[in-house]
This record gives sequence, C-alpha cells and structure tokens, in this order.
Amino acid sequence: MFDLSACHVDRNAHGDYELRWRNLQPGKRVSIYLSDDPGFFYHTDDPGLAVMQTTAGHAVVRNPDKSVRHYFYLQAEGGEGVILAERKLSIAGTPNFRDLGGYGTACGRKLKWGKLYRSSKLSSLTEEDMGYVRRLGLTLVCDLRQAVEQELDPTFLGEGSPHDYVSLPITPGSQSNFIENLHQGIIAVEDAGSFMQEMNRDMVSSQMPRYAEMFQLILSGDRPTLIHCASGKDRTGVGAALILDVLGVDEEAIVEDYLLTNRYLPIEDEVERLSGQFTDHSGQAVSRDVLRSLIEVQPEYIQACFDEIRKRYNSKEHFYESALQLDEEQREALKERYLHQ
Repeated sequence: MFDLSACHVDRNAHGDYELRWRNLQPGKRVSIYLSDDPGFFYHTDDPGLAVMQTTAGHAVVRNPDKSVRHYFYLQAEGGEGVILAERKLSIAGTPNFRDLGGYGTACGRKLKWGKLYRSSKLSSLTEEDMGYVRRLGLTLVCDLRQAVEQELDPTFLGEGSPHDYVSLPITPGSQSNFIENLHQGIIAVEDAGSFMQEMNRDMVSSQMPRYAEMFQLILSGDRPTLIHCASGKDRTGVGAALILDVLGVDEEAIVEDYLLTNRYLPIEDEVERLSGQFTDHSGQAVSRDVLRSLIEVQPEYIQACFDEIRKRYNSKEHFYESALQLDEEQREALKERYLHQ
C-alpha cells in the first residue's frame, strides 16, 4: 500500500526520472515498471519486465526516449501497486503544463494519468515541444481565453495536429473590465488579494455556462483533453478544480493541486518582467506586491470559488445539475471514463 500524497515523479537535470514514494509497509521490495503507453498499466495484469527493484523509497530511472512521455507502475512485494507519472510535463514553451492524474477520490478510485491536462498558453511551443504534445494523443483542446488573447497568442500544436480546438472564452473580473484594462497597460486594483477572490466568486456567479459547455465537450467522447488559458492558473484553475470536484477529489487535494502553480510558474521572474509595464488609472506604476498577488495563487483564491458555490446552491449535487448541467448519470459516466481502481 502506497501513500499517494508522497508518491512523485520528476525529471532531473539530465532528463532522467526521479521517483519518490512512501510504502506503508516499509522495507518491502518495490518493483518499477515503465511504459510509453498511458493506458497500458490500466488494461493488463502483466506489466512486463521490471526496470528496477529496490527497498528504498526513491529511485532514478534512465529516460529511454526524451521525445515521449513515460508512465510507471510500482508494485510492492506482496501488496498493491500504484501507477505514477510526472505531474508537470517537461515542455519548454509553457511552464505550467500539468496532468490531473493520480488523485484519490471519495469512492476509493484514482484519476487516470494521461487523460486530463491543464496548461498556460501554447503560442511559444518549440518544434520539440509540439512533437511531444502531439504524442500525448490530445483530441480536445479547450481555450478559456478571450478572443483578443487568442488572436494575439494563437494556440498552435503543429501542422496536422488531430485535436479539436474549441474556444470557450471566460471573462475573469468582468465587473471591472480587468482584461480590457490589462491590454491598455492598466491594472486598476487596490487590494489584489481581495480582487482575486472576487474574481473567482464572479466565475461562479456568471461564468458557469462556459464551464458547463466544457463538461459537455469532455462527455462527448473518451478524449484526452487539455484546458488552458494564459497563465494556466485562474480560468484554468477554476476549470481544473471543477473537474476534480465532479470526479470526487476532496477540496484539500484540489487546493493543493491549485497551489502547484506557485511551484511551476517563475513568479519572481514574471514580477521582474512586468514591473514598470503597468500603471493604475492615475498613471502611477503598479507595485511589485500587487503584481505578485496577481501572478501567484493563494488558497483563499480558490476557496472563494467553493464558498460561493456553497452560498448559492443547496448542495454540490444541486450545483452540478443546475450550474454545470451534469445529472447523476453523466457524472457517473465521467467517473467511469476517468477513474480506475
């Protein structure tokens, strides 16, 4: 038996895999298996030959092909196994490209890896990045940015990419015309933390029809799906939180996933880059503290979203059916498709 919260896969400086785990039965030998097929370990009782066996709680596994993504199956001696993959994908042109797989749910099942992704904008992908992303087998890309953002930084995964691209513009902070001001070099925010919370409350009160469309698109087929916006943290953060919530992940784990943006986005580099580029309505430069609060994420930002849901709806089921247009049969269909034992 493994503690899912302590099981991680990352890349080291050489591009090889560093695996860390916590076995609830320490000292047991763990066999490590590897595949480049995201569905392989879900559909077989024979994982093949182990690439390594160890009694330690960590291992370095050589990456046999850096142009494709790999998945791991860890089998404890005499115990259960666990499927793992990198949370953050190693894509140079978009720093916040993440897999939603691996999280446990209330029903005891776990999210499959290689099915549901979230990211920042995709307009700066290198040729190598595009090849890597295409090999993920994405068939649905939902762009949550406004039309002007899509025009300025088009989503492009390379010629002949087989995915369906769907524009689902979400308007954060719509009451204060935040995006419109932003494109004019103006950030008119007095308390950035409060603004971010209000923005997420506004998502619940006015933007749920777009997210409901997103769910209907995901339901339309067994399709590896990517949702993204500009930074992959606000509009995408709410979208990812809703997906995890509908699939039965608890709010504590959802908040932890939301906060990973602070680990993967170069926050201080962005503050430095943007410092001096924006003013308030009086022409004064926007402070670094305000910029930092807008670029980073905090638990209270996404908590404001869940608090607004509880305020407006009698129950989660009421919210799913009224706001997201997901009845019980559709929710079960999503769980059947994206969860495993």
